Amino acid sequence: MASGLAHPPLSAWGLILCAPAALFGLTLATRARVGFAYGWLWSFIYYLTLGHPLLYLIELQTGSVALSVVGLSLAAGLSALFGGLFGILASQMGRTPLGVLGAAGAWALTQYLRGLGPFALVWGHFSVALAPAPMLLQPAELVGAWGVELLLALWNGLLAYGAWLAAQRRHRPAVGVALATVLGAGALLAWSANRYGAWQLIDARLDERTRLIALAQPNVNLARAYTPDEWTPIRERIGNQVRRASALSPDWRRTHSLPPRPDLIVLPEVIEPYPMPDARDALRFWQSLARETGVALLVGGYRVADPDTRQAANTMFLFLPDGEWRYHDKVQLVPLGEHVPYREWLSFLRIFGVVEGDLRAGDTLQPLQAGDMRIGAVICMESTYPWVARGLANAGATLLAVGSNESWFGRTAALEQHLAFCVLRAIETRRWVARCAPEGITAFVAPTGAIRARAPAFTETVLDAPVHPRTVQTPYVRWGDWAVGVGVALIALAIADNRRRTP
Repeated sequence: MASGLAHPPLSAWGLILCAPAALFGLTLATRARVGFAYGWLWSFIYYLTLGHPLLYLIELQTGSVALSVVGLSLAAGLSALFGGLFGILASQMGRTPLGVLGAAGAWALTQYLRGLGPFALVWGHFSVALAPAPMLLQPAELVGAWGVELLLALWNGLLAYGAWLAAQRRHRPAVGVALATVLGAGALLAWSANRYGAWQLIDARLDERTRLIALAQPNVNLARAYTPDEWTPIRERIGNQVRRASALSPDWRRTHSLPPRPDLIVLPEVIEPYPMPDARDALRFWQSLARETGVALLVGGYRVADPDTRQAANTMFLFLPDGEWRYHDKVQLVPLGEHVPYREWLSFLRIFGVVEGDLRAGDTLQPLQAGDMRIGAVICMESTYPWVARGLANAGATLLAVGSNESWFGRTAALEQHLAFCVLRAIETRRWVARCAPEGITAFVAPTGAIRARAPAFTETVLDAPVHPRTVQTPYVRWGDWAVGVGVALIALAIADNRRRTP
């Protein structure tokens, strides 16, 4: 439970540096079924603690508190199976330094596996808890989120190993492990501080490449459907908000010899509920607004991706001042929220309020171009998957724009938890992240991982900030999740070493 409390709403991030040590102490060098039991139970409690916003979502969909409790328990129990797999792997490793390395690799591997397959979901892992302390996350530019996961697991495993040595009254080895751990952590922290400071200096400079981005948070509840009569005045209100955003910061722009309006205004995911271009009135509205303001608009909406079946895609539309428009479809759909895998065999899931019709996933990760900006459009939960932002950066995106919709989670901790993923994506790619949500949390995240500006939730507001489009290719962007491969090698070495040692 302490590891779960490291995440919002408590956000006691320091707990993630010590609380998981118990997991390694319980699972190393035991029997496989015991390792599975401890790994599953620990993970189940962890996911229950940080996943409590699901209670709100399921009750909103079903109107039943009992079903929300059962649904959260099922979701946590299924995710905890990966913790059980970790326990099995760790049980085959000895209480040795190599065994600790192997267990750290096993944790990184099982977390990576959670993000694969039709039910891929990676909400909640160790590294996300450190978002309030971005200086500690700087290694993500080298090893990605799963590599940071390996480092955090290694730290906790060494804590458990040192405690075990002390309990065995083996003081000299315990002191050696403690010294090596502290020295290694100190060196990593010094490197992280240097990288954090260097990127702060880089992004403090204003030059001809600086662009002004505005985010429009309309304070609209998108967890309900609207009739055309209801939505027309809301759309007009949002249009007026965009008009105000287009005139933001003229004095700042003049002072720095930049054009008198923002270069891009970002609006949330699915802020236009009627599929475009089929809904001609909606399409003309956004096209006219871009022409009128002279600003490129990134607008979340839907698109009929299959004219025959009328299946829709979750789409970000880019409307340019010259009347042209482009789009990018969401490639990673939310399991049970936007599609139901194996729907014909899992019909009982309907009682939990899962989506009735499947959206269609996009098949390409290509930036949207507005002038000299190449915008990587990341749609809502896609920001939790490292490969989406990495793919867009590899395709040439110079900044990331996250259109999101947390209306489904109300005023729960999910808003802060979701924002935390953008910190990791910014550091991994060394790109600015402009995140816009209908009710909150709207924010700018610098390539250091620092949140440079954020709007108060549940208010109608416009947030703007100067950003610096980047083309840098970090080691993680180039090489991807290579740290997971290292973890697999450590697993194999640790298991082989333990079998050699064990009669």
